[in-house]
Amino acid sequence: MSNADTNAVAAPPPLPPGTQRTMLLLTALMVSVMAAVDMTIVSVALPYMAGNLGAGPDQITWVVTMFTCGQALVIGFTGHLSRLLGRRRLAIIVVVGFVASSIGCGLSQSLTEIVIFRFIQGVFSGPLIPLSQSILVDAYPAEERPKALSIWAVGVLGGPALGPIVGGYLAQDLDWRWNFWVNLPIGVVAVLLILRFVRAVPSQRVRTDLVGLVLLAIWVISLQVMLDQGDTMDWFGAVEIWVLAILAFTFALAFIARGIVVGDANIMRLRLFADTNFLACSLLVALLGSIFLGSLIMTPELLIDDYQWEVVTAGLVMGAAGACGVVGSLVGGRIVGFFGIRLMVLVGAGLMAVGWLRYSGLNPDAGPVDVFVPSAIIMFGLFLIFPLLAAQAFRNLRPDERDEGAGLFNFVKTLGFSFGVTFVGTMIYRGNLGNWTRYVGDVSPGNPAFEQFLHGPPLSGNLDLTAAVVADELARQSHILAITQLAEILAVLALLAMPLALLLQPQPKTA
Repeated sequence: MSNADTNAVAAPPPLPPGTQRTMLLLTALMVSVMAAVDMTIVSVALPYMAGNLGAGPDQITWVVTMFTCGQALVIGFTGHLSRLLGRRRLAIIVVVGFVASSIGCGLSQSLTEIVIFRFIQGVFSGPLIPLSQSILVDAYPAEERPKALSIWAVGVLGGPALGPIVGGYLAQDLDWRWNFWVNLPIGVVAVLLILRFVRAVPSQRVRTDLVGLVLLAIWVISLQVMLDQGDTMDWFGAVEIWVLAILAFTFALAFIARGIVVGDANIMRLRLFADTNFLACSLLVALLGSIFLGSLIMTPELLIDDYQWEVVTAGLVMGAAGACGVVGSLVGGRIVGFFGIRLMVLVGAGLMAVGWLRYSGLNPDAGPVDVFVPSAIIMFGLFLIFPLLAAQAFRNLRPDERDEGAGLFNFVKTLGFSFGVTFVGTMIYRGNLGNWTRYVGDVSPGNPAFEQFLHGPPLSGNLDLTAAVVADELARQSHILAITQLAEILAVLALLAMPLALLLQPQPKTA
């Protein structure tokens, strides 16, 4: 028996239905939303921040990069921190630290200051989502966890979608600094709820693996910087990217190899991945979640930049699709007992593939209904199974391993999301350039379609105006085509996730 086993402290038993359990669910939801929204809340505000802080477009992206570095670094060993400090104490520390660093971000007067505070904010945000997940797993019996985690999933997956909307409103109508200061009242309420409703789990006498922590830090930070700055640095055309890739690969191997050798003495309990059920759930959430994030990047660009819709119209369409996701999460928890987890995953991934295939059929004249239908199918399919996988991952874990499991589960999810965002952004950028290069040759007097286009708008023989209109339309259609081409790839990736369902342990069916 390992030292971790002998020092293990029993997790609190599930709570009966009532006020405390309901408020605990609300607390977990608030904490997860607060952390998830801050992943994307500054994306729309970056131009405002750059102008105010005297930073260039390439420099200001470090505000996003350093947040993801800090978050990915800490999220994996949340379980160790929970054992070291106790769950409730850790929750209070990270919320207070998150709010304090948010205030520091809002008060920053230079790029250097805000980058430092964003890294600190990311560090404190790392444990928030894993803690909220493990709190709910402990509070609900196994048969009720999918229903509770379906609400939690709304915060985890809905937060990144809500972030740009909230951030854009605050930056435009108030000041970009309110993107950070808005966390103050939310954080205060979260601390009060934690003190009142989160049950204390005593701390343990554990040793912090400093060597493992250093290996993990170099691996994760190198990887995140490479993924976030790859487009800016021209990927492997730059020496810096090669250096970061070699560092990430080398230290990842070193961390994993050492973790296997030292076992539970490692900063992360990698042995949990020996449970194929836990591993499959983590990989499925990482893969399907990264595909979902594609819609958060692609759809706003398509609706606002290409279709020139009003922000309100775009928000209503995306919000309506998100509501279908909420319905999917509620349905999934109620029918999984009858159909079984494997079939549910196959259906959910299949629906996502169907949705992306329909998305790939969008054309330059698509209307709100044309965009809503595929988006709703994608959302419904993902939310149908995401809460189930978040619950299924803990099926074979002991109660004292739940915090560790939540940390590892969300660590894999975070890395998957990072790869997904990078993949989608790069594919759209390169697809757009490729389509422009391919079709610019069709802009010639000998092309009947081009002649017909020229006789459409009243260009009045103005050569400069004609060239500008043609270039703008070609750029728009090239970008739309790049998005629809990427949608086909995402449909294939959703189908490729299906075999992982075979690794899940089937649950007994109930009539």
